[in-house]
Amino acid sequence: MLALRLIACLLSVLLPCSSYAGPRDIQLYMPDAPPLALHGDNGHGITGDIAVMALQRAGYNAVVVNAPWARAQKRTQESQDIMIVPLSRTPEREAHFTWVANIQPLHRAFFTLDNPVASLEEARQRYRLVAVGLGSAQEEILRRSGFRDDQLYALKLGDQPIQLVRRGRVDAWFTTELEGRHLWDAGPDLAMSALLAPLDMYIACSLQCDPQLVKAVHDALEHMRKDGSLQRISERYVPAP
Repeated sequence: MLALRLIACLLSVLLPCSSYAGPRDIQLYMPDAPPLALHGDNGHGITGDIAVMALQRAGYNAVVVNAPWARAQKRTQESQDIMIVPLSRTPEREAHFTWVANIQPLHRAFFTLDNPVASLEEARQRYRLVAVGLGSAQEEILRRSGFRDDQLYALKLGDQPIQLVRRGRVDAWFTTELEGRHLWDAGPDLAMSALLAPLDMYIACSLQCDPQLVKAVHDALEHMRKDGSLQRISERYVPAP
């Protein structure tokens, strides 16, 4: 009897310790598209840092995953409780994700060595071949605007769009304003089109996503917006003029 009591006392001490677990891990897919998202020792870019901080403040541990963008979206859709950032909210994507938190709007533009265009329609008529990220919102925008398959050069891992433009392999590169400005180097003068196709950038989750996770991350991001964290993170990568 004494032995049973000792065992019971030991269990009462040990069980709370053994049942404790740290913050729940949440996989977070993000592309390598600086300054919006990147994989490095000094941060994860604007939206990457925002998503990681929002998850941490919500009580979760972000496990950052790098994969080709089209594959990352597919895995997020087909899984459960996986997050992805930055995902533009397009009509084509609307029904396939849980839209957790709106980070900020983002414009696109054509980057070229030629005279800049003022509209998607002008670009469609003028450009023979446009480089665009495979599986990106930019690709969806161009296809929706009537660009033919043979007008699109789908960028894959290892492709360097700036060099493609410089060497005349493509007429223009269609990407986000921030990425285009960030990556254009000290070569020939940059010509950027008018700002086009604004879309909101989101932290998104699998369609099957824990409502508690969704609410906690959404609320954390909105608190970050109010306390100035979003602005400070953005200015770390793109200093205010």
